[in-house]
Amino acid sequence: MIQWDAIPYFAGLDAASRERIEQVAHVHTYQAGATIFSEGEPCAGFHLVLDGMVRIFRISPEGRLHTLSLLRAQSTFNEVAAVDGGPNPFNAISVTNSTILVIGHQQLLNLMATERKLLSNTVQALAHLNRDYIERLEDMTFRTIPSRLAKLFLHETAYGDQICPSPSNLTQEEMASILGTTREVVGRALRGLMNAGMLKKRGRYVTIVDRAGLEYLAETNMMPEKEPLIR
Repeated sequence: MIQWDAIPYFAGLDAASRERIEQVAHVHTYQAGATIFSEGEPCAGFHLVLDGMVRIFRISPEGRLHTLSLLRAQSTFNEVAAVDGGPNPFNAISVTNSTILVIGHQQLLNLMATERKLLSNTVQALAHLNRDYIERLEDMTFRTIPSRLAKLFLHETAYGDQICPSPSNLTQEEMASILGTTREVVGRALRGLMNAGMLKKRGRYVTIVDRAGLEYLAETNMMPEKEPLIR
């Protein structure tokens, strides 16, 4: 079931427009660990996660894997290539069994030529995507690892749509890959946030204890005072 209005590209489209999209789209299923597409291959089109989880990543010349995103249901990817028709800019694999809706490059262009709302949504969504990449670059350049880790935990719990406290399902290796650092650095930052009373280890998971403190660290790039922030 597609939650159309929850997807920026499709929000506000009428029933007829949604039906035209469904007519040209294809649905694919992938087993956990399966490759969806690879970097540098011809454009694989616009992808929408209907169910499951997808990892978006690139591999450095030295062979190091760098995770760009972990995407859940209602998330989209490969939008830029789908619009300009260029090769896929990254790799995509299915982390869990996943169901993906795909719209080809030419099919997407044809839809945008006749669906003005879709065209307007796409322009705005791509602009927002560009802002996200600028913010991520800024984080990599100016923020400390604890601050970036705080943002990651807040982002993960928001993704889970759960009331705090909520555990992150990411391993330290995955956190390091997303943040562009090493597992050892992430481990030290995690211990620092635990010692500060913002996180707590519960079995295999790390749980948020002081959400306000994490928000302060994420917003200011500074550790809060020793007393937990209460809102």
